[in-house]
Amino acid sequence: MSATERRIRAAAIRLFAERGHADVSISDLAAEAGVARGTLYRNVGSIDALFDQVRGDLAVELHQANVEVMDAAGITDPPLRLAVGMRMLVRGAHADPPLGQFLARFALTDESLRSMVAGPPMADVAAGIKAGRYTVTAGRDLSVASLIMGATVSAIWMVLQGHQAWRDAGTDAAELVLRALGVDPIEAREIATEPLPE
Repeated sequence: MSATERRIRAAAIRLFAERGHADVSISDLAAEAGVARGTLYRNVGSIDALFDQVRGDLAVELHQANVEVMDAAGITDPPLRLAVGMRMLVRGAHADPPLGQFLARFALTDESLRSMVAGPPMADVAAGIKAGRYTVTAGRDLSVASLIMGATVSAIWMVLQGHQAWRDAGTDAAELVLRALGVDPIEAREIATEPLPE
C-alpha cells in the first residue's frame, strides 16, 4: 500500500467510525486524508466500495496478524489462542482508538460474522472441540462466532468509553467466553491472564 493509500484508509476508518459510511462524502474524505479530490477519485471507486474494502481488509489483516503473533510465540492450545486473540484485539483498539471505534461500530454485521466463521478464530474453536477442550457441540458456528465477537466488541467498547482498562476488559471477556465454551472456571482464569506475546 502506498503512503497515499494508507492516508486515505486511515482517514476512512476515522470518518466511518465517527459518522457511519452513509454520511461520508468524497470531499469529507479528501479533506480528512489531506489529498486532492482527483487523487481520491483515482484511488477510490465510491464511498460504499471503500467501506466494503476497508471492512473486509481489516477482518483479514487483524486475524492474520493475530495468527502470525501466536504462531511465532508457539501458542498451540486452542483456548489459549482464542483468549490471546481476543485480548490482542482489545489491546489494539486501545492503542488505536479510531480502529477500536470502527470495530465497535461495524464488527457485528452479517459480513463480519461470515468472515469470523470462515476465519482463523473458528478454526481454533473447531480444533478445541475436536481435542475435547470445549464442550460445545458441532454445528453451532454462528452462535459461537456471535458470542466471541459480541464479547470482544463489548470489551472494546468498555475500553473506549473509559469503563475498564484494556487488560481487565480483554481478560474478563476471554475468561467468560472460555467458560461459556466449557473450560473449567479456574483454568479459564489462568488462560485469560497468561502474558500476551509482544
